[in-house]
Amino acid sequence: MVGQDHAERLRVKLGFDGVFKVDSIGTKGGLALLWRTNGTASLLGYSRNHVDVEVTMRGFNRWRMTGFYGFAQRGRRNDAWELIKSLSHRSELPWVVIGDFNDLLYQYEKRGGNPHPKALLRGFGDTIDECGLAQLPMQGYPFTWERGEGTVDWIEEKLDKVLVTQEWRDVVREATVLNILTRRSDHSALFLGILNLRERTGGGRRGFRFEMAWLHDEGCRGVVETTWTEGRDRGLQARIELCGNKLLRWGGDRFHKFEEQIKCLRKEQLRLRGHTDQGDAMRTVILDYYRDIFSSNQAEMDGSFYANILPRVSHTQNDALLRPFEKAEVKTALFAMFPDKAPGPDGMNPRFYQHFWDVVGEDVSDFIVDCLNTRSLPASLNATDIVLIPKKKNPERVSDLRPIALSNVVYRVMAKMITTRMKPLMDEIISNTQSAFIPDRLITDNILIAAEVRHYLNRKQCGMVGWGALKLDMAKAYDRME
Repeated sequence: MVGQDHAERLRVKLGFDGVFKVDSIGTKGGLALLWRTNGTASLLGYSRNHVDVEVTMRGFNRWRMTGFYGFAQRGRRNDAWELIKSLSHRSELPWVVIGDFNDLLYQYEKRGGNPHPKALLRGFGDTIDECGLAQLPMQGYPFTWERGEGTVDWIEEKLDKVLVTQEWRDVVREATVLNILTRRSDHSALFLGILNLRERTGGGRRGFRFEMAWLHDEGCRGVVETTWTEGRDRGLQARIELCGNKLLRWGGDRFHKFEEQIKCLRKEQLRLRGHTDQGDAMRTVILDYYRDIFSSNQAEMDGSFYANILPRVSHTQNDALLRPFEKAEVKTALFAMFPDKAPGPDGMNPRFYQHFWDVVGEDVSDFIVDCLNTRSLPASLNATDIVLIPKKKNPERVSDLRPIALSNVVYRVMAKMITTRMKPLMDEIISNTQSAFIPDRLITDNILIAAEVRHYLNRKQCGMVGWGALKLDMAKAYDRME
């Protein structure tokens, strides 16, 4: 479904000049066509299943493009084929059709599940033959849709295609089709390249990450300053996202020193994509493990449990903790961070804010102070990427993987401001038996004490009183809800 507001936001985000939208029916369907330069596309016709335009580009004769969406229901395949046939007679221009046809031409365009019905293969093939269309070869991964990834029921199909007439091939001789794998959809995105751009073998547009090398290019500051001013009417998070998009477009891969290595790794990733251990289903195992850990067992504690817990924070200390936050605390917390710490979902690392503090500092400070003092945080502020790091060379269980949470820098600054206030109180509040996470206390002290106790027990050979040691493998308390 493509809503009008969503289509407009997408147009602005991608930097396109115009958008044409076909309304959805309830929560189903909906099409949108976007163009970057006005005058490039002229609307010829549309329906719930297609948008037809005439394309005018410098250096090419006029040609026609149809964005097509086939019916998902098998019982309506004939309707889709008849629509394609009717469209073929509406113009004499060279023709290209691109989209999700929900149809296959050959059995090898499907992997997993039952074979595709031969009658459907034949019907779709006869249709495109009658219309003088042929499928353009596609670079990259051979399938564009999937269901049940990583399970024994994993099905992949090439439902998305680019079909062209020979006349169109004669006009656009260097056209290429690239399969861009996406992370948030069960469909790939197809990129139809009109010009002979350099070959790409990647698995789609990688998530934005601020590159430290950009700081050595004078153009970087200009991009940040212009974009920050351009987005002055937006919220802070929207401005950060806009800035990331502009920097990605400006920087691209120009500063990568390992481009050839990245290409090889991406090729290997595509080669391995279709292989899975059917007895494993790793994603399910990991999700079930963490669902169990972070689910409450609904344990009820007697009220008397809390009766003997005495307050450790004085009124004076509490007043100091609750005093309004100030802008100076934001800068202090931010500049105390290591510049090249791994970024969160928005891709910005601490160095970005530190280097461009003169540009973004006032807005960032206002936003953070307002959130903390009003105790109101936007829903997506604490969005976090979880990365699993192996604890040993050959991990066999999920517990052999250490989860690392990568949150956005703005959220980390808030957390650091709060902990900075709490830090002076910790030594008085936390028991002396807690030998970690407090200044001047080292967890290695526990190791030394344990070693000394074991050494004493090994040497004790006389006397009537015996001693023993018991080693327990205990889960960390903060790895559970209770």
